[in-house]
Amino acid sequence: MQSPEVVTKVATTATYSGSTVAVYFGLSANEIAAFGGLIVAVLGLLVTWYYKAQSLKVLRRNGGGDDE
Repeated sequence: MQSPEVVTKVATTATYSGSTVAVYFGLSANEIAAFGGLIVAVLGLLVTWYYKAQSLKVLRRNGGGDDE
C-alpha cells in the first residue's frame, strides 16, 4: 500500500504535467476533458483489476476461491 505522501506527490506531478502539456500544445477545454476522461477510465480499470486480484488472493488463501 502506498503512503499518502507518495500518492499526493504523484497526483500533484500529474496535475502540473497535464497543465504544462495543455499550455504548450494549446489544447482546448474539450480536448483536455477527453484526455482527462481517458486517463480516469484507464486508472479506474487498473484500480479495479488490482483490488479484484487482491480479493481473489484472499479467497484462495481462505479456501473460498475456484482453482480453475
